[in-house]
Amino acid sequence: MAEALLAVCAVLASVACQPKKVTPVQRGRVIYMANCVVCHNADPNLPGSQGPPIAGSSRELVESRVLHLSYPPGYTPKRKTHAMRAIPTLAPEIDNIVAFLAAAKTSEPGAHAAPYKADAHLCTSAV
Repeated sequence: MAEALLAVCAVLASVACQPKKVTPVQRGRVIYMANCVVCHNADPNLPGSQGPPIAGSSRELVESRVLHLSYPPGYTPKRKTHAMRAIPTLAPEIDNIVAFLAAAKTSEPGAHAAPYKADAHLCTSAV
């Protein structure tokens, strides 16, 4: 009986120690906060110090701007500044950034500026 109880405790302990799965929205938020808030607002629904509001931006626009500093065909820029720099190392994160920006667009302004509870472990183990 004691061995069975010990086995159950071991299984429960191993399950409890598993890291939480990070959603694309959560990962995108961490990437956005680490790379984009220097110019864009922490709440992507609002204008930043240099960058326009970008909540809900299409994947095509995010990829064009972040990786190539270009715009998709037919897109009219919101600002005429050229302060943004390409960050090609973010290529694997484009889908996550877009997921965060889409989630931000469906929220009340200010909702994504406050830190998530999970941010502490995201910044140390998932990025």
